Amino acid sequence: MNKSTTTLTYAQQRMGMRLAYFGQGTGVILPQLLTQSAFGVLFIKQLGGSNFQAMLLGSLLLLPRVLQIPTSLLVPPSLGKRFMLRCWIINGFAMASMLAVTFLPLEGKTKITLILALTSIGGIASVTGSTFWFPLLHDVVPSNQRGRFFGKMRAIWQSTTFISIVLAGTFLGNNPSLWQFQVVIAVGLIFYFARNIFIAQLPEGRSHAANNDYSNWKQYIKQILLRHEVLIFCGYYSLFAFWTGFLSTPLVLYMKYMGFTIRNNMIVFGFSTLGKVMSLVLAGQLTDRIGTKRVFLMAHIVLCAVCFFVVKIGWLPTNQAMQLMFIAMIISGAMGAMAGVACTTQLFHLAPDRGRAFFMSMATILIGAGPAVSPMLAGYISQSVPSNWKISLAGMQLNIFQLMLSIAGITLLLLISLLIFVEDIRPQSPKRQVANTRNNT
Repeated sequence: MNKSTTTLTYAQQRMGMRLAYFGQGTGVILPQLLTQSAFGVLFIKQLGGSNFQAMLLGSLLLLPRVLQIPTSLLVPPSLGKRFMLRCWIINGFAMASMLAVTFLPLEGKTKITLILALTSIGGIASVTGSTFWFPLLHDVVPSNQRGRFFGKMRAIWQSTTFISIVLAGTFLGNNPSLWQFQVVIAVGLIFYFARNIFIAQLPEGRSHAANNDYSNWKQYIKQILLRHEVLIFCGYYSLFAFWTGFLSTPLVLYMKYMGFTIRNNMIVFGFSTLGKVMSLVLAGQLTDRIGTKRVFLMAHIVLCAVCFFVVKIGWLPTNQAMQLMFIAMIISGAMGAMAGVACTTQLFHLAPDRGRAFFMSMATILIGAGPAVSPMLAGYISQSVPSNWKISLAGMQLNIFQLMLSIAGITLLLLISLLIFVEDIRPQSPKRQVANTRNNT
């Protein structure tokens, strides 16, 4: 990894990290509700949408990541922050327009089509602007604090998201009306626009290669192809993220199939966010201390066990199933968050100084394709079979959700073999860095 030279002082870096905490803590609430919680799925179902359309809502905000590549080549790094803020505002207006559509006297199918179209437009703007989010943070966050920083930042935004989920679930109740969903979205929009106020004040570092050959895409691709550790990690983690994606929003449909009410469905699934909150600060410390490879190994084993645990829950009465799903959601959220922090730490270590935005965009696309596709696939498969469909396997009767989760659990266990080829990243402590510097001088 190339070392960058930044003009930011330590005080500026600390201030920048605080602003990032506040900005993300407020700005991600609505996007998280729409894509990573039961709210978005149940919102589409409330309008009469299919399982596939309910899963599509979240995927539309992830799939446009491919646009980050041309963006990183067309927009100079020095203009990245301004471009990012403008794109985030466009996404805010797209979500506001989506809310406005729900008030129009249109048929359910027409409303859903317009909502998904606006979500796609907003997703394109948001993802395109976010091309410069990690490159902007690269100089703000000291290299020996990256695991802890991303752990704390995600813990903050997951905390605000969890509180929002509980409040929204309580507000919606068991049989909500459309106006209740509209109120939740309107409040979320206020917090979303507040993010730009904080991020606009984020200090910008200047690496020694900030604007040199930033659009030299042929050279960047050549460099990436020559770095086997980058290709191996991106390929490995994209597979890992794809199969863990079946433990995300598809479980909302699974709990609906088991007979959970809307209120219980939303709150139970929201406990995956609580699991993230509980583990994220520890995840950063753990990643910095034991290295990324051991974190990934632990995530494989635990998430495999959760897959089969959730399969077994499907055979229990609804009340008992709901109590155990709380546990499953906490554990899966915690391990998913740990793996996410380790992934970000790995990418920051691998990122070159020149062409940083292009590298981050390419890596994010490869890694993010999995969790964007698996919910869509789950939604399509679940609506393609009758509601009472079952298959006999090893003396057990499995419904379509249990079958998908069983396959995911087995595959996660097999994917552990790929960790042999993944580089282990363990950042040095500040004391060790100082010692190495003294030795070198």
